This record gives sequence, C-alpha cells and structure tokens, in this order.
Amino acid sequence: MWISNAVIGKLNLLNAINPRGEAVPTAGRQGYKPGAIFLLKNAVLGQCPRWINVGTESSCLFVPDGPVLGYGIHAAGGPVASAGGDTTEIISLEGIAMDTDLAIVNHEVSNDNDQIVAAISGEGNITITGSADPSTAHGYAYALLRNKCLPAFDIVAAGSHTTAGGGAAEAITVSGVKATDIAFACYGGTDDADTISDVLCSADTVTVTCSADPSTTHIIHYVVIRPRGTFKPSHYIAYAGTHTCVGGAAAEAITVTGAKATDVPIVIYNTSDDTDSILKAVVTANTLTVTCSADPGVAHAFTYMLLRAYS
Repeated sequence: MWISNAVIGKLNLLNAINPRGEAVPTAGRQGYKPGAIFLLKNAVLGQCPRWINVGTESSCLFVPDGPVLGYGIHAAGGPVASAGGDTTEIISLEGIAMDTDLAIVNHEVSNDNDQIVAAISGEGNITITGSADPSTAHGYAYALLRNKCLPAFDIVAAGSHTTAGGGAAEAITVSGVKATDIAFACYGGTDDADTISDVLCSADTVTVTCSADPSTTHIIHYVVIRPRGTFKPSHYIAYAGTHTCVGGAAAEAITVTGAKATDVPIVIYNTSDDTDSILKAVVTANTLTVTCSADPGVAHAFTYMLLRAYS
C-alpha cells in the first residue's frame, strides 16, 4: 500500500506530539514537543502507562502522568519524631492512610540499635511497634503503598550494595540523591546477626548505619524516593504484598510468581510477637526468601516490595 510523503510527514508530526513505544524516551533527547504525552505500549504490572514531557523540544524529560498498573507510593514522609513512652508509636495520617495500604517503615534517626518489629497501616494512621521504648531520640521514615493509585512519590534509585566496612556507618554513593529524599533499606546478605539502625540521605549518598561494622560480608538493598513530577523514575514496584509466615525454619520462602533474581527487595515486619530481626532478603525466580534471626513461627508477617528497573 502506497502512502504519500505528506501523510508520512503528518504521522511523524503526530508521533512527535504524542509518541508511543515500548520504552520511555531517554531524558535529553530532541524532537518531542513540551507537554507531549508518551504512551508506554504493553505496560506491565507496576508500570505507569502514561508519561508527559516536562522538558523542552531540544531536551525532553518524560515523567509519569497518571495511575500505575499495580502498587504505587501513595504517600511518604520523614523524619517523624518519636513521642516515646512505650514500644508502640502511632503516626497520624488522617485522611491519608487506609487499612488496605502497605506500610514500609524504618528509622531515619536513631541513637541505638532498636528495631521496628511491626508496622501496620490503619484508617488514618500507621502503628509501629519497636523492640524497646524509642524515647524521643528516634525518627521514622514511612511510605504507604496503594494498589492502582495515582502515586505521590516515585523511585529515584534502587540497588544492592556490597559493604566496604571500616565503621558501623556505610556510605553508599548514589548519584543524584538529595538530602530531602527518603530512603529505605534492608540486608540482602549477612554472615551474622547485625541489624540496620537507621537510613539517611544526603547529597549523592545514602548512609546506612548498622549495629556493628558490616565489614565486607554484608549486602544492603536500598531504595530512594522523591515527590513525583520532576524526574524520570529508575524503578517501579513490580510486586508488593503482605505474607503471613508458615514457620518451621529461620528462612521463610514466599512464592511471588514472576519475580526475577534481578529485582531489588525491601522487606520489613508487618506483625510480630517478639523482637526477632530480619537478617536478609534474597530474590530468585518466582521466590522471595526472607531469613530471620529465629524461626518466625506463624505469629509473624512480612510486608515486601520488589523493585524492577524501567527499560
């Protein structure tokens, strides 16, 4: 079938205004009109199908514009200062949090090695249980994951870092990170029962402070998030959920159909009846294996998210 040059020209112009494809254009490319809508063809679970160019025609910057096809970051914040007084801490999020949301929480500020042993989203709040009274010396970072939401935050960076050691505080270089970003972390490898005390962002750096020098034998999974709209996300949430343990051993294998060994896992306790800690989280094909400091029995539950890079 013959198509005239005029028609081809109009099609090319239409694609420049409202392009579509299987990968979001790389930031800085030319030829996309400001405000152009890019449609991500065959968007998969967790991805955003619709993007908008907030850059210029000579240097595009496509950012997500619309809901995701799975879990997104509905809300986030930190540091939220601890009130202390007992092991239970409540972050008030009236009109924001729902009992169907998944809460991801860690310490952004800490003066000891206390652990968060439970974090549950409820109607208007997140209830956190610590391994000890946090007093007023602790501060929390949180993220609320919601299915099929219009995210307020996206992922700046995520990855797995093998520790260099030399001190309890491990500085991970992550280019582009800002002090105002929020980060979460968990171990991906360990040879002992060390725990993570707090996670903090600064310019181009995520600093993870451990309960002891991690030496070169630990792996840290991390994710950095920022309010949506000014950057192209590096990753999306491929899978998220809450798993109630079956117990029987310290290592709990969770079936996550579609999971890949290259996914970055972030895992915390959702519920617990003791002060066990999560030692490491490892993803293999279709499986997330979480190893605890003791057999979790059936009284524990994990909240997890598996992060996958945008192509």
